[in-house]
Amino acid sequence: MRDRLTFTILILASVVSGSAGRAQERPDFSGTWSLPPDAPLARNGKPAPAPGFGPTINILQDARRVTIARLMGGTTIHVVHPLDGSETRSRTPGRLCQGDSESVWTASWQGSDILTTLVGARPAGASAATKMDVKTVFRLQGPETMAVEITFRNPGMTAPQTRTTIYKKTGPPAAIPEPDVAPLQAGISQVGWLGGTWVGTSGTTMVEERWTPAAGGSMLAISRTIRNGVMNGFEFLCVVERNGGLTYQAMPNGRQPATDFRLTAMGPNSLTFENPAHDFPKMVRYRLGPDGTLEAVVSGSEQQKLLTFRFRKQNPQ
Repeated sequence: MRDRLTFTILILASVVSGSAGRAQERPDFSGTWSLPPDAPLARNGKPAPAPGFGPTINILQDARRVTIARLMGGTTIHVVHPLDGSETRSRTPGRLCQGDSESVWTASWQGSDILTTLVGARPAGASAATKMDVKTVFRLQGPETMAVEITFRNPGMTAPQTRTTIYKKTGPPAAIPEPDVAPLQAGISQVGWLGGTWVGTSGTTMVEERWTPAAGGSMLAISRTIRNGVMNGFEFLCVVERNGGLTYQAMPNGRQPATDFRLTAMGPNSLTFENPAHDFPKMVRYRLGPDGTLEAVVSGSEQQKLLTFRFRKQNPQ
């Protein structure tokens, strides 16, 4: 009886020891990782980062997931990867007047390495993601050294290519920015009624807005004001898909950067965009009346005058 009990205890101890050993095999990649001074140079004479990454990679890891800073479309985004092989999605903000694109990822442990795979990419305005297969292996070569090994095949390549880039740990992970407040969910197809040429007149003044049809995740427009036959103002405008909602971007007289207004209310024939931090306007609202007229209202603080414009749709020329 004593021998059987001793054997059972030894088995349990072996299981616990094996579990502890496996846990120890999985290192912590958390940290700020930077290209070393002797990193190979790119054609521009600067140290060459791993494709899809910048000269510094921020990684934050816990028992179930890893958050990795990636460089997508010139923008740094933090992708949260569950380490169980399940799919996750990330959004990349589009450039001026272009909607967001979306990436589909999986991630899992591969021994003591972390493997992430870009399995799909959906461009702005597309209804489905295009299949991808870009694998990135993160491998610790020591406490302060990490290899980033990327295997990819671009169109026209006869075989996949693998590139390995070495990063050195330069500090703890940086704080990850808090995600934006979830916007009112909407897509560009829901505001197609705004498309067309709209003209409003008052005395000798004419205000005109020409909106393209909704397509590719955005709508573009140009507005101009003609007074006594002379153009005394113009504005570039667009509505784009952003973070699952819609953003109105305004560039009066072509000024950049554009001022963004987030969609805060929407009806079957109305849109309200707001930017409380802007001086004027703070709110832009479009409303299509039952008689086919379009009302545009811009407003600021309580002390500022509310402006209302009324337009009629013109026949295509």
